[in-house]
Amino acid sequence: MITNERQYKITKAQHAKLQEGVNEFDLEEATERIGSKILAKAELDGLNSEIEILETQLQEYESLKSGAITNFQANSLNELPIMLIRARIAQQLSQRELGDLVGLKEQQIQRYEAEKYASASLRRIQEIADALKLSIAEIAEINQTPKSKTASEKSNVPEWDKFPVKEMYKRGWFEGFQGSISDLSQEANELVENFVRTFIKKPTLALHRKLVRSGSQLDSYALLAWECRILALASKVEITKQFQPELLTDQWIESLRKLSNHRDGPAEVTATLREVGIILIIEPHLPGTHLDGAAMLLNGEIPIIGLTLRYDRLDNFWFVLFHELIHVMKHLKKGKLENIFDDLDANTSNEIEFEADTLAGDTLISPKDWNVALPRFVQSAESVQAFASQLGISPAIVAGRIRRESKNYTILGELVGQNEVRKHFSEISFGV
Repeated sequence: MITNERQYKITKAQHAKLQEGVNEFDLEEATERIGSKILAKAELDGLNSEIEILETQLQEYESLKSGAITNFQANSLNELPIMLIRARIAQQLSQRELGDLVGLKEQQIQRYEAEKYASASLRRIQEIADALKLSIAEIAEINQTPKSKTASEKSNVPEWDKFPVKEMYKRGWFEGFQGSISDLSQEANELVENFVRTFIKKPTLALHRKLVRSGSQLDSYALLAWECRILALASKVEITKQFQPELLTDQWIESLRKLSNHRDGPAEVTATLREVGIILIIEPHLPGTHLDGAAMLLNGEIPIIGLTLRYDRLDNFWFVLFHELIHVMKHLKKGKLENIFDDLDANTSNEIEFEADTLAGDTLISPKDWNVALPRFVQSAESVQAFASQLGISPAIVAGRIRRESKNYTILGELVGQNEVRKHFSEISFGV
């Protein structure tokens, strides 16, 4: 995590250097130099992975530094130190300025933040929280901000001009609007309000009946816009089968799992889910949301799985799909938890997310099979393909699990199905 301007500048320089390396990367030359095209591609994948990590860090710091964020959510006390750091940045306080407020030197604040307040006493943490004007319960909220809150913020009603209007227009979300992008300025607020209120009569940015898993600072307005888009598309789908949990038999789940081994498996998922009354919607995420997928209820009853295909890889597609399916099966309840949004890159201690992660993995590959799986110990393409064939599933699922568990994303890159998902949904623009 970036905690100060010096780190921000260093990270930005590292990002620029890595991006230059990717731009100049010659796959043929690297293959000749290394003696393996697979290893050469792994080297390129490693560079791209590092760039993505740095971009996430930069975006989070820039978002916090803007001062627009005033509340933070922690799922456990272990996340409190990160909350303190984010709150300081969000209030545009330097480490030196925070130190002055609590009578400490800048270097001490730097040490605290570098070690995530591990050596700080509870009293010291309370002093820091008081200096940052935080009230801490399940939610830590800044009680005072440099700018006074608007009436809209006080009433918890969205400020319509904060929605990503241009991006929504570009994607054709405002049906019936015939004007050009230059005409948006006059009608934007009305267009957005109508768009949102069509499906959410009393819109609010609070996480009421929602669970959001996010590894970086979230744009709540973009999230609400994406949520309404999913609901809008789902409302147009004709459902012939009413969803009932008992329809999701072991036999049906097995048939869904084995679609992964079909050449057109991703395209066949929509109809398979429809058989049990679940709607699948593909919609790319909006900037500032970092979403992989979501599980939602339309009208409190009809389950929806929304996928962004943020990563165009088969391993990611099948894991996210089954993760959201677990949410549908076990966690969505009318009037209780009706919307779950997931950035699966984010670590989480939330019990619901932990259960969905675990059961998704266990459903794709049973613990009994995985415990004796040769690819866990011999991480070769041959062992992965043989094991996948034995189970009747895509090798991408096996390769992806090995990469996740080992936290090594430079291996088995040729087996995860890169660029093998979005092509099945050619009617959707992914901005590439």
